[in-house]
Amino acid sequence: MTPTAIIISHTGGPLLARCVASLRAQTQRPAEILVVVSTAKDVPVPTGVRVIAMGRSAGFAEAANAGLREVTDGGILLLNDDTCAAADFIEKLSAAVKAPGIYQPRIMLNDGSTRIDNTGHRLFPDGFNFARGRNLPPADYPPEAGAFSGAAVLFTPEVLQLVGLFDEDFDAFGEDLDLSLRARRSGFRIHYVPDAVIHHELGATYGRVSTRKIFLVERNRTWAAVRSMPLAALTTLPAWTGLRLTTQAFGAATGRGLGAGAGIRGAMAALAGNGAGLLGARRAWRKRLTDRHAWAAGERAMLSHIMAHRATGQDILPRS
Repeated sequence: MTPTAIIISHTGGPLLARCVASLRAQTQRPAEILVVVSTAKDVPVPTGVRVIAMGRSAGFAEAANAGLREVTDGGILLLNDDTCAAADFIEKLSAAVKAPGIYQPRIMLNDGSTRIDNTGHRLFPDGFNFARGRNLPPADYPPEAGAFSGAAVLFTPEVLQLVGLFDEDFDAFGEDLDLSLRARRSGFRIHYVPDAVIHHELGATYGRVSTRKIFLVERNRTWAAVRSMPLAALTTLPAWTGLRLTTQAFGAATGRGLGAGAGIRGAMAALAGNGAGLLGARRAWRKRLTDRHAWAAGERAMLSHIMAHRATGQDILPRS
């Protein structure tokens, strides 16, 4: 498989230039490089690539869909512009494709630390997802992930043809979780390819901790859960959310884990995000009712998927 590479860029400039250069230096070059510019600003874009200019500020989901609609054949490699691929990245990722599905590379932090950004995501029962391996040195991980990372992922054409594109209601954050769960409902698996390595400038667009990010994460994980999570998980969702937010609040107070650095404004953003998630839950439920006629994975299979890839308290509040 020789995929088309779609890069989503909000700022253009050096990060995008570096990403494009890393694709041009591949041992197996992509069929085409397509850059989607998700801002109204005139940003610097390398020459020799096809450009889709949104002409306005657009969320990741909307910008990604604009690029995905342009590819009518073959696999699709979707990247953030703050990624930089190892020279054999596409070759290793393509060689791993043995069946229709989603292929998740090993994403490393681009800070010189040789630590992992993520190897896909683990799942929390309320729809929250956690980067598997974040800030840890390279190690062995199971060959399947609970959800893929939108920073770098390969889709075979069958996935998007059957499941559809990203949900543009999400704007940013959680659209990858939503598509992961919908794809798993449709019978596709999220394969982890450790030999395919790409580096990621974590937080280059929204920052690692921002009130906007916290709001979107909390709102969108609720919508993704309502649309695709098994009913057994939905009935316990409020309890799990309360437990998780309490743990994160403790982290904010002690400077540990996912809550570190959030502060009072972060807590208010989390509460607002949960409120917005509940307000939009009815719409997400209607989408669930539309989706379910095409589900290949029933309630038991989805519950097994969540349990097999569940996040833990150690993920949310790591030990010192």
